Amino acid sequence: MVKLLKYCTVGVREYWIIDPAKKMASVYQIEQKLVEQYSFGEEVPVGI
Repeated sequence: MVKLLKYCTVGVREYWIIDPAKKMASVYQIEQKLVEQYSFGEEVPVGI
């Protein structure tokens, strides 16, 4: 969560965390205060 706070303070609007072990992508949309998770087989929309 340290990176999330840093990203918020410098204006990052969206960032992704990729977890190859779980085959998941977590997409943080900071302005909307939204976190969505996707499996590797799903299409991931870009929010910005």
